[in-house]
Amino acid sequence: MQDIESIIVERAIVHILDNNSDTPILGEIEQEIDEEIHEFLVKHIIKSLRDDDNRKAKFRLGKNSVMEACKEIFDNEENFIEASKKIANRMFRIMKTNNNISSCDLVVCIFSSNDSKYIGILKLDYQKSFVHEIEYIENYFKVSIIPQDIGLPGLNQKLQKCAFIRNLNDENDYDMIVLDKQNYSQDSEIARFFIDEFLNSEIIIDNKYKTKMLKKAVEKWTRKNLKEDLEKALEVREEVNNVLKNDIEVDIQKISENIFKDDESIREKFILNFEEQGIDPAQPFEIDKSWVNKKMNKKVIKTDTGFEIKGIFEDFDDMMKFNIKRNGDGTVDIIVKNVRSIVEK
Repeated sequence: MQDIESIIVERAIVHILDNNSDTPILGEIEQEIDEEIHEFLVKHIIKSLRDDDNRKAKFRLGKNSVMEACKEIFDNEENFIEASKKIANRMFRIMKTNNNISSCDLVVCIFSSNDSKYIGILKLDYQKSFVHEIEYIENYFKVSIIPQDIGLPGLNQKLQKCAFIRNLNDENDYDMIVLDKQNYSQDSEIARFFIDEFLNSEIIIDNKYKTKMLKKAVEKWTRKNLKEDLEKALEVREEVNNVLKNDIEVDIQKISENIFKDDESIREKFILNFEEQGIDPAQPFEIDKSWVNKKMNKKVIKTDTGFEIKGIFEDFDDMMKFNIKRNGDGTVDIIVKNVRSIVEK
């Protein structure tokens, strides 16, 4: 589903969920889908399906009102409006338990791609926007700028929370793609309400997630633990990049041994970093090459001296174009080679 290129939105309905109200305003009539509305929904759906932060998930077993509502829709689309109300009511009940959850318009829709149908649940959090207001006062026009507190995310903005459910089947390895850009922390009162409480689902730790988190976790660990050892930091990054680009699978234990040799203490710290991300370092995993090809085609280097170098990833490994000279004192010289012309911007 994450590779969908084009979709058609067939049906949609909007429900207003205001955390300051005692009851939601549930739509009784479907949204008319003209060209502009279709573009609005399609762009948000495609953008969310392509977002690097989205995850595969499965509904938990047992009583699950959102899952049951989706089943009703897939079984018979005549249930669409009433089932969408059940989904909206579920969201509203959770919102009323915590005033920090943003009020929103909740869009439930049915869209199709390549002869398959999906259900979309889009939480459109309100954005403050500004419009002009025209008044006619004593033969004069007065034009004022006034704030609007219930603007919806524009086409260039990203949704914070949405889910895309496919036809439910016990044999499926996942039920949905879910996007939740909540900044989680252990102290957050609203952490994971969308995934855990509303959808009652479990995130699947697949090879794409492991590949992505390997790159992210290594960079975070390197910045924290090797900020005073630039040469070792370069070695760590080079080892991991070579594995992701050239190998079929990742063996974290092997990477750790190659980099840190007999330094058991730092090896343990390095490995613990992955356990904290939910990745078992004792279990090798297959590299998601599609993610690598998409996310590692370009590279950016920023120095503490204020320079930034951007380029094609492979060019940084081309000795005829780029080189890093280790000075042996904890510093390096970065050399861009064989330059024929320079353009200043």
